[in-house]
Amino acid sequence: MKNAIYYFYNIIVDNIHQTKKYYHFDYNNKHYILINYQDNPNVLQNIYNLHLHLLDIGINIHKIILNNENNIATIINGTPYILMQTDYFIGKINFDNILTFSNININYLNSQTTFKQNKKKLDQVSKLERNNIGSLWEIKNDYLEYQINQLGQKYNLLKNSFNYYIGLAETAISLINNVQEIIPKTVCHKRITSNYTIFDFYNPLNFIIDSKVRDIAEFLKFNFFNKININNDLNKFLTYNQLTNPEHIIFLARMIYPTYYFDLFEKIICGKESEQKIKKITNLTNEYENLLRKLYHHYRNTINIEPIEWLE
Repeated sequence: MKNAIYYFYNIIVDNIHQTKKYYHFDYNNKHYILINYQDNPNVLQNIYNLHLHLLDIGINIHKIILNNENNIATIINGTPYILMQTDYFIGKINFDNILTFSNININYLNSQTTFKQNKKKLDQVSKLERNNIGSLWEIKNDYLEYQINQLGQKYNLLKNSFNYYIGLAETAISLINNVQEIIPKTVCHKRITSNYTIFDFYNPLNFIIDSKVRDIAEFLKFNFFNKININNDLNKFLTYNQLTNPEHIIFLARMIYPTYYFDLFEKIICGKESEQKIKKITNLTNEYENLLRKLYHHYRNTINIEPIEWLE
């Protein structure tokens, strides 16, 4: 690997350390990570352009280093790698990290001057946006319903719990589809958890563009089902975070939508997890429903929201 780094990046490495996910080393008093990239290669240029914009506005994320052929990815022994310079390596994220990051302003897409100067790059960045979330969730429901119809006899725990969580998803879809306003977007992550390290959090390969409440809701749900108390974080968000009414509705929809169940469902049917693990979710059904009911009544008292019968 030392020879490959020298050949592709003209960097002489004295000591290189390997983990399951990446190689890391120091060079000229800076820290570098060479990470294996297995995701969609078609979005790499989009990610690169977004990361350049964030660096330009002073967001201290990992810097992607192009190789000597000006390519983002480098094929080494048949495997694609990406080199990044980073100031962050150890430690786990907390809720304050997420709140701060969610306030990054990327409304530069509305700036006519910037848009004309960088139209091609901005077009590519915009392709990272997650739009029509309700439609995406509907497609996901159809896929999961097909899977349970095909494999339900093999997985009794999934079969017995599935309809409840599809019902939650349908409520969330109805809520989010009723939001007609254009919602400001910011930088988010594909799927954030409290297991995210600081390195993961500032890694541009994990970035997408979506509503600021995406990461917040996913972080809170993950913690709840891992029996980490979320009351303080949820109260902090509701008290201090300035959102529009539509953003509050999207937050409630995302809290209702059971990504925690669907993610584990897919791992189980792919043979990556034991079916018994679904019990850690289903055993907390009543407690989480009580949390949703409290959140719903908070919003019923503070914003204009359509009634949800089963939460009344």
